[in-house]
Amino acid sequence: MNREQPTVVRVADVAAVPWRNGGGVTRELLAWPDARDWVLRVSVADIGSSGPFSAYPGVDRWFAVLAGGAVRLDTVGMDSRELTASHAALHGFSGDVATMCTALGAATRDFNLMARRARVRLLQRPLQQSPRLDTRAEAAGLFVVQAVELTEGSDPVWQLPAMALAWWPNPRRELRSLHAGPAITRGWWFEVETDPTRAP
Repeated sequence: MNREQPTVVRVADVAAVPWRNGGGVTRELLAWPDARDWVLRVSVADIGSSGPFSAYPGVDRWFAVLAGGAVRLDTVGMDSRELTASHAALHGFSGDVATMCTALGAATRDFNLMARRARVRLLQRPLQQSPRLDTRAEAAGLFVVQAVELTEGSDPVWQLPAMALAWWPNPRRELRSLHAGPAITRGWWFEVETDPTRAP
């Protein structure tokens, strides 16, 4: 079968862009479908000091600590949330309102998903919750902290390295049956759909 092959992006291969406030750097792994007009953005940030997150009106955000010290997120209208590298789920909040990130000790490395809510639907879940993803969504991704072995159907096994993103475009919306192991690895699947008549 002539399936679209995944794009693999390693964090170590992406240049770091400093924040305007000097509190950290961001490595952009994916801006889809276009870097200047994205509906989905995937990035990893290194946070060195406390400070406010940039505002992103119309954007829903998800956040996780990958390594380093804990952080506390204070988002207007939500309870404070302290996050560490032991949390499996991504913490969701709105980019419309102010969020303060307070570093609680050592510098941290963090994972970020952002989706423009009026233009895309995103469904995400921890890899630890399920090692398998069956989807016909327009696109799908997997970000992992440790290396995993990936298979699709009867295709050969291949390895997704640690701290990397695999991204499967699926414009023909074929059924993709993806399996990653071991399931104890920390990571997140996500499915993306821009067609409002379809569910991711």
